[in-house]
Amino acid sequence: MTAQAFEILIINGEIHKMAMEPLESYFKQLKSKPMFEAPNTALWRGYIGKWELKEDKLYLIEFNGIIEGYVNVDINFIFPGQPSVFADWFTGEIRIPQGKLIDYVHGGFLSEYENDLFLNFTNGELTGSRTVKNEPKVYIEYDENNDDLPF
Repeated sequence: MTAQAFEILIINGEIHKMAMEPLESYFKQLKSKPMFEAPNTALWRGYIGKWELKEDKLYLIEFNGIIEGYVNVDINFIFPGQPSVFADWFTGEIRIPQGKLIDYVHGGFLSEYENDLFLNFTNGELTGSRTVKNEPKVYIEYDENNDDLPF
């Protein structure tokens, strides 16, 4: 699978990449999930959400999706008449990659960056956070003529 396009999260006016899909928790609660179309291999879910953390609460503030027939839809498609929605359905951890890319992985949100900020939510409310510093991977190159392998 191709690395996937990030969701967007605004924190204190700053735009961050979000390696998580909080809307999937909402869609699991529905009796029938909307069928989105993938415009390309970097967006298998068929939509991108824009989120904002306001007063320690998570809000969906914008939505761009593609449904059958490659028709573009906005937030009104899933939340009619609501310009923004408090994500009270979401309980979990959101990963915010930070810094330079240190290890590209051709799949999902698996690529690693210098740091990861993890935000924990319960029913859409921020309950904690932590930052993890990621170390670059060390790769051993195979040399078939070298008998001094470390294993």
